[in-house]
Amino acid sequence: MTTPVNSGTTALLTDHYELTMLQAALHSGAASRRAVFEVFARHLPHGRRYGVVAGTGRLLDALERFRFGPAELSFLRDNRIVDETTLQFLSSYRFAGNVWGYAEGDVYFPGSPILVVEGTFAESVLLETVVLSVLNHDCAVASAASRMVTAAGGPGPGGTAAGSLPVVSWEADEEQGGS
Repeated sequence: MTTPVNSGTTALLTDHYELTMLQAALHSGAASRRAVFEVFARHLPHGRRYGVVAGTGRLLDALERFRFGPAELSFLRDNRIVDETTLQFLSSYRFAGNVWGYAEGDVYFPGSPILVVEGTFAESVLLETVVLSVLNHDCAVASAASRMVTAAGGPGPGGTAAGSLPVVSWEADEEQGGS
């Protein structure tokens, strides 16, 4: 098994599942179909009323660097992760779709689409892991920081006074353990 070099690309911040989905789509003819993927929180941890969007700039930078160069292609080939048809597709991969969503610092609630990725199935499916990794981490940090500022008596989300926030409640999802 070979190990990829760190070439500055974010392409291997995907997982085997997405590469397998791409390979299947290339063989079935579904690769060029239009696809829309929405990123949203199903629920928030118990007692939390909102989340704060963060990481959009870092994510856009990661998408710009999402390329499969010779080292990444060699790694995928040497480890038999994908076939030659998929390697050929990856060698010229460039995301040409659209990404849009909430702005950095916006408040979000469960079920609301934080980010939308539109493009062909083949170009969009590869981005799932990098998108979720960046947004899950950065939104969690920003949300925690916002709760700390509010708890300390500072301005709440959107710069409003903490005491003027409307009360929003919902039940924790028992099936997911309330987290």
